[in-house]
Amino acid sequence: MKATVGILICCICVVLAVSGCGGGSENTSHSATSVVVTPATANVYEGKTIQFQAKVMGQSDQAVTWSLQANAIGMIDNTGLYTAPEDASGGPDIVVATSHAVPSASGSVKVTVLAHQVTISPGTATLSPGGTQTFTATVDGVAGANVTWTIQELGGGSISGGGTYEAPLKTGFYHVVATSVADSSVNTSATISVTTSTGRFTPTGNMQNGHNGHTATLLSDGTVLVAGGGTRVSPVCHGGIASAELYDPVAGSFATTGSMLNPRVGQAAVLLPDGKLLITGGLGAPVQDCEDLGGPSAQSSAELYDPSTQGFKFTQSMAEPRVSHTATLLGTGKVLIVGDSNDSGVGSTSELYDPESHQFTLTGSMSVARSCHTATLVPNGKVLIAGGGSPPTATAEIYDPTTGAFTLTGSMLMARCGHTATLLQNGLVLITGGSTVVNGEGTPTGSAELYNPITGSFSATGSMLEVRISHTATLLPNGTVLVAGGDSTAELFDPATGSFSPTGAMEVERSGHSATLLKNGAVLVAGGAGPFPSRTAELYK
Repeated sequence: MKATVGILICCICVVLAVSGCGGGSENTSHSATSVVVTPATANVYEGKTIQFQAKVMGQSDQAVTWSLQANAIGMIDNTGLYTAPEDASGGPDIVVATSHAVPSASGSVKVTVLAHQVTISPGTATLSPGGTQTFTATVDGVAGANVTWTIQELGGGSISGGGTYEAPLKTGFYHVVATSVADSSVNTSATISVTTSTGRFTPTGNMQNGHNGHTATLLSDGTVLVAGGGTRVSPVCHGGIASAELYDPVAGSFATTGSMLNPRVGQAAVLLPDGKLLITGGLGAPVQDCEDLGGPSAQSSAELYDPSTQGFKFTQSMAEPRVSHTATLLGTGKVLIVGDSNDSGVGSTSELYDPESHQFTLTGSMSVARSCHTATLVPNGKVLIAGGGSPPTATAEIYDPTTGAFTLTGSMLMARCGHTATLLQNGLVLITGGSTVVNGEGTPTGSAELYNPITGSFSATGSMLEVRISHTATLLPNGTVLVAGGDSTAELFDPATGSFSPTGAMEVERSGHSATLLKNGAVLVAGGAGPFPSRTAELYK
């Protein structure tokens, strides 16, 4: 009906224009007035200026009023001279020129404010002790292209004035810094992993869409389903996406598959015994005005992915809306759903999903409310729930499927949220990184510890070489654990020595990514990265 009304209105306007009714030549002149702003688009570096011009079409009076749309970050004067802010965060700005003769006529241009920056190529490098690598630097937004080269760490090797780096004999992570000669406040660094490990990351096909905070699950046929993740419609408005895609290890490429029925980020996914994938909860789609509404809400809906049809369908909903929760396949074939962070705060409830009846039923509640915790099925069939909460807690508890109850076990040595938990081949559970509390503030940590299911206690092990949060930890076929992300570095934990050592660096920095052990022993690392989701993926082997 709206389309029909629109057509009728357009027809009426045409008749009025032809007949000259409704106000004669003055109205016709006003309706033909438009304002063209040049340049049509603009990129401006922090603190710099650009001059805009405006032409009023259909009027002899060429005067305009210059303004910026609401929430502007820069300034514009009455001549059209735009001055970018010293800080590029926020924006972009919209420059508006309004006709003085016909105030209803205006033209606009989007202005993107760019940060002064130095770019180093390559951004990461993997070298053997004593190895060399030549770096190049590009300077943007600052007069002069010259840089000075330094090394951040004492004893981290040497670098020439031309950017040729020589690694030290000691393994570790080091950083080469390029600083603009014209403006010493503008600098950046490249990360070098000096290692004796033969493990390396190599690029594989890009995903069809960017994914961050998504799930990635190895299916029975050896492909990997990547689903959901976050997106942003403004610097503060975010939410989930519905897209899903499959990675084929043989072809080394991603292809789209059916989309989820609901957009999701921060959801949980678990492969069921029948080969279908259960996906639960997560935040919904982004809200345009989430500054007022508080952003998208956690959802209670759940859906199943069927590899035979490559499609999703709803199953019964959970009893509670959940995000940043966990889903663990039990030996009984049921799925334990634990914890949540929703509009009501962090929760302590849990429920069981029965793949036979497709029903969720509440089971015992935890002793402590948790989200961003870990849940690990240990060899005795019980589930270790560790950390999480707001603020983070050091407590841990055990879920017993035979009683449906939680009981506290020994506490971790450190409160953690956003950490990882990995069941080792020796039956112990490795806990790494996350955010802890130092002087009342959340702080990433590089510490690690081990849980012994037999004694019910945690003990310290060697610390990681880097502090990490929103990273991944993957048990490799040889019994070591690949810990990757939070930045571009990766390291290996050796249970035999209880220590971490550097391995090859990733191609890009990643956090909120996924790491999936493939059937051929390689690890697929996908997505994540900065505030905007990445399409890139790489293989570790």
